Amino acid sequence: MSQGQHDGAEVGKKCGSGGKGRVKSRPVPGAAPVCREVALLHDLAREQNIKRFFRRAATGIAGLLQADCAALIVREPPDRLCYRFVHGLPARRKDLVARTFSEQAGLPGTVLRKGAAVFVSNHADSSGVSPECALLGLAASYCAPVRAQGEIIAVLAISWSTAPAHPPDAASTYLVDVVTDFLGAALHRARMQQRLAVLATRDPLTGVANRDLFFDRLGDAMAFAERTNRLMAVIALDVDNFKIINDRFGTGAGDEVLIEIKNRISKVLRKGDTMARIGADEFGLIIENARRVDDLEAVALRICDALQFSWGPPDNCIAVSASVGMTVYPLDSGNAQALLGNAGTAMREARYRGGNLLLSYAHDFAHKSLGCDAVIWEFGHGLDEGQMHLVFQPIVDMESGTLVSVEALLRWQHPTRGLLVPGDFMAALEHGYNSSRLDAWVLERAVKVLADWRRKGLDWTLHVNLSMSSVANAQCHALLERVLAGSSEVDAAKLGIELVEWAAIHDADAACQSIRDCKALGVSVVLDDFGTGYASLQHLRLLPIDHIKLDRSFVRELAACDADRVLVESIINAARAFDIGIIAEGVEEEEQRAALLAAGCRTGQGYLFARPMEEGALLARYGRI
Repeated sequence: MSQGQHDGAEVGKKCGSGGKGRVKSRPVPGAAPVCREVALLHDLAREQNIKRFFRRAATGIAGLLQADCAALIVREPPDRLCYRFVHGLPARRKDLVARTFSEQAGLPGTVLRKGAAVFVSNHADSSGVSPECALLGLAASYCAPVRAQGEIIAVLAISWSTAPAHPPDAASTYLVDVVTDFLGAALHRARMQQRLAVLATRDPLTGVANRDLFFDRLGDAMAFAERTNRLMAVIALDVDNFKIINDRFGTGAGDEVLIEIKNRISKVLRKGDTMARIGADEFGLIIENARRVDDLEAVALRICDALQFSWGPPDNCIAVSASVGMTVYPLDSGNAQALLGNAGTAMREARYRGGNLLLSYAHDFAHKSLGCDAVIWEFGHGLDEGQMHLVFQPIVDMESGTLVSVEALLRWQHPTRGLLVPGDFMAALEHGYNSSRLDAWVLERAVKVLADWRRKGLDWTLHVNLSMSSVANAQCHALLERVLAGSSEVDAAKLGIELVEWAAIHDADAACQSIRDCKALGVSVVLDDFGTGYASLQHLRLLPIDHIKLDRSFVRELAACDADRVLVESIINAARAFDIGIIAEGVEEEEQRAALLAAGCRTGQGYLFARPMEEGALLARYGRI
């Protein structure tokens, strides 16, 4: 055995007995000395800095193989290759590799296609060599795949200016294999670290900043505003009807809408502005470097305009818009958390007012929001603790006094504030999670009441009030279907749902579809507070409703005011033309009853006939039990 063979065998034995990885599992072929090779591998194993690691690998392998140039060429999505590190390239030629190229091109492309190393002993005789190699004065190359997780993620190219007398021997190719294993692990680790860094600061769905990065940038923006004496805005926006989209089309569609929202906002934002996703369907924006408040408002209004679009198929689309709140710093003072809180307060006020609206922060919003937040929390607790119950008000034939149907009315027995009616708390709950919970509770309770009445032999119809947001919510139909399916004793025709006109006006198309879906289950639909909104008569033609409830404001002065009497008669005649029933609300005096009957309205409810009462009193008065 020669001295060189002896040295190689001994080093190989040491690596096998105490090392890890591929060096342990393979004997080193050939008889070349390995001291320098082991030194290189030790250096690579100890190097933590990723840039130095790649540079050391490229320079080390080139030196060991007596090559003139070595390069790491990495794959970049979707189908490109680019040089990451190059050793031995003349400075005057570095511009040749400052570009990306197709992953099908040159020797790296051949490696990717074959999935194996390629050696070209003479570039001049090979058609697969890229033109750059000739320009760089390279005569021969050995290119090996760099793998991670079973996939080729890069190519290690080793080149000579003068063609070597012999191709790389087994020991050399083995060394290249080991180095490419090191490179693959290091490159994979670097990419994972980069991905983790992105995940730590970016929203994974939309790619925009997350809440943590938002606050980092907000702090910088506040400092810049103070330093330059400029204005900046913090904007919070919430996607209107987002829950409806998720319920109707699924969460995948909701994700697509969020990405569309991001894309639309991106087209409006200026360079240097920041967008972040700060909640499920909420975004935060930082608009910087403005001289006037008007400039900031102009950007915010453009965002509002950009976020008005329809989503879904043409015959079942949903209108998308945003509720937007804005606060201006340093006009509105506070730290970063307070500024986003102020913008959020204005955003919630915009949402309570119906959405598709931009509002700037004002301190009275803050007081109102604090009150709303308290009500929302207390209501959820009260619903869990059984503080809610229903009372019942008869709807009667105003001529005979006989019962026509019954309206169920919600009451909240608050532990400290006493008995509350819906007007005391519903505005705070609208469009929220508790709104949906309340709808479910009311419907489930109503079905139990109807089932009990049927067992008692009472064939009454019960009307229930659903929250305003339910009218345009696909979940309303699903909830009705589920509740009705849970009780075989109840005839759906005995259940009526009352919807206020405001909700129908807000999104008439969605309201129509929701009403049709509910009616398909057999329930009747009543449009409440009729006459108090815009273009009420149009709803008689557009909405598939069974009854309207004439608002008490028309009934109040009916007997004394000729104008009200003419208007009521017009509404009654129009409703008859569309075969829609009429119920008069708030009938409190005999003169009102007489005027309504004279105008052609036969059904009504109000204190003249009965106040809201507990179920026991209703049964005792009308049930003959």
